[in-house]
Amino acid sequence: MAEKKANILTIYNICRDLVTQAEASAIINEGEVDKNILPPLQEAFEQVIEFEKIHLIMAYDVFYGAVLTSVTTKIKFNLRGPMDLDVSKEPIELLFNPMFLAKYSYSEFTALVVSEIFRLVYEHPATFGDLNAEMDKENHMNLEKGSSASIASMVQHDVRLDKDDASARLRLPRGTYTTAKINEETHRTPKDDSSMDYYYRFLKQFGPPLPPPEEGEGQGEGQGMGMTAPGQGEDGDGDSPATENNNNGQQPHQWEQVDSEDAKDRIKGLIGDVYSKLDDRARGLMPAGLQEQIKFLLRKPEISWKQILKKYLGTVPVPYRRTKTRLNRRQPYRPDLSGKLPKRHIEIVLAIDTSGSMSAEDLEYVTNEIFSIVKDYDTKVTIIECDSAIGAIYTAKNPSDIHTKFTGRGGTSFIPVIEHINESNQYRNALMVYFTDGYGDSEIPKPRTLRNLWIVIDSEENLSLAEPFGEVKALKKDADWVKMNKKKGY
Repeated sequence: MAEKKANILTIYNICRDLVTQAEASAIINEGEVDKNILPPLQEAFEQVIEFEKIHLIMAYDVFYGAVLTSVTTKIKFNLRGPMDLDVSKEPIELLFNPMFLAKYSYSEFTALVVSEIFRLVYEHPATFGDLNAEMDKENHMNLEKGSSASIASMVQHDVRLDKDDASARLRLPRGTYTTAKINEETHRTPKDDSSMDYYYRFLKQFGPPLPPPEEGEGQGEGQGMGMTAPGQGEDGDGDSPATENNNNGQQPHQWEQVDSEDAKDRIKGLIGDVYSKLDDRARGLMPAGLQEQIKFLLRKPEISWKQILKKYLGTVPVPYRRTKTRLNRRQPYRPDLSGKLPKRHIEIVLAIDTSGSMSAEDLEYVTNEIFSIVKDYDTKVTIIECDSAIGAIYTAKNPSDIHTKFTGRGGTSFIPVIEHINESNQYRNALMVYFTDGYGDSEIPKPRTLRNLWIVIDSEENLSLAEPFGEVKALKKDADWVKMNKKKGY
C-alpha cells in the first residue's frame, strides 16, 4: 500500500505540473487553456481517482470507498471548482476538476472526496431545492456556506483526522468555510456539529452574505464549496476548461435546479445499496453520527394521509351505469345486452375543527389535496364546520367553494359532528376526514360511516380520543406540507 501511494503521489505531482502549464497557457491565450494538456492530465488524474477508492477503504472507512466505487466518477474540466455532485443522473455522478484539485495536498483532496460523500448522506442536494426553489442568489450563498460549515464540523468530529501515520492524515482544505468563519462574519457563535439547515437559517438572520474571499485568502475550498452565487462567471464559456485564473466554466452545486424528491430517491437508493452490502465489522467501524444518519435516511417512510385516502377510495362501493362498450359478463355472446361500468361516485365528509388554534393555510392545503385526489371521481364533498357546536354545513365541488371565513373559533368537541352523521343515512358509505389539532373529547359515539381518517396538525399523539374508530395521521409529517411551509419560511 505504501509503495502504491508513493507512486500515486508522484502521479499527483505530475497532475500539479500539468495544471501549472495549463494556467500559464490560459494567461497567454486570454483565458483559453492549451487543450493538448488535457488528455494527459485526464489520464493521470483518473489513476488518482482509482487509487483513492482503495485508499479510503484501507486508511479511513470501507463505507467511503464503497460509495466512491458506486457512483460514476467523471472528470469535468469546465467545472468552476474542485468537485460537484450530479444527482439528476442515474447512477449519481461525482465530478472532478483537476485544474482546481491538483493544487491541494493529497490529504486535502481526500477530505474533499469525503465531504462530498457526507453531502450525499445528509441529502444536501435535495435540501437546496427545498429551501431555495426560487433560486435566490443570497439564499444560495447562505446554503453553500451552511453546507460547508456543517460538513466541516462533521469531518472534524466523525473522521479520524489524527491518525498515527502523518502521511495518511486527513486534513480539511485551506480556506474551508467553517463555524469559526460564521463567527467572524456575524460576531455570534453558532452551535458546533449541526445541520446545514441550522447554519443556513443562522446566517440568514444577518442580512446579505459577504462576498467570497479574494484569491490568495484561502483558494481552493472557498471556490469549490460554491462560495459564488448562481450566475457568477456566466459570461464565460460554459464548455471551456475552467481555472482559478479565468472566467470559464460552470459553478458547482447548482442543486436548486434538481427535483428534490427525485434526488432523495436516488440518494436513498445509492446509500441503501452500499450500506446493505457492508458486514457487521465494517458497520461497527463507521462513525456513530454517520451510522445514525444512514439509519434515519433508510427508515421506512411514514404512510401519508393521502396514501390512506387513496386506499380508502378503492374500497368504497359504487353504483353502476349501463354501457354498450362493455359486454354483459353473464351473456358475453349477446352484444345487444349492455355491460356495466362503475359510476365511481364517492361521498366524503370533511369535518373541520374551527376552534381558535386552526390555521387557514393548513385547511386550504388539505382541501386542495383532497380535491386533487378525488378529481377523477363523481364526488360529493360535504363540509361540516364545528368547534364546540356545528357552525355550518354545505357541499363543495371544487376548492374555490370552501369558505374562507370560519364559524366558531371557540372550544372543541367532536361529538356534534358524529351525532349529525349518525342521524342521517346519506353518510353510510361515506369517508369521514376530520381535520383537527386533536384537543377535544376523550370519547365519541362510533361514526356510522364506511371509513374514518383523522388528520391532526402536529402529532398523532395529540388526538384526545381513546378510540377514534379510524386511522390517525399527522399533517406535519406530510412531505408536501413540509416543503410548502419551508418555502413560506414557517
